[in-house]
Amino acid sequence: MNWLAENWGSLVIGLVLLAVVAAIVVHLIRQKRSGGGGCGCGCSDCPSRGICHPKQ
Repeated sequence: MNWLAENWGSLVIGLVLLAVVAAIVVHLIRQKRSGGGGCGCGCSDCPSRGICHPKQ
């Protein structure tokens, strides 16, 4: 119990950072599933658009 009292600040910061990273990963997965690009910009002028979105 003493260890928790001494390190509660580090634990809170670590949990906040973990939550932020998890939110970013969830956002990127949802963006990819909806057909969005991985870079966050439009694909119309991207030279690699054929790799990300091949014509089927």
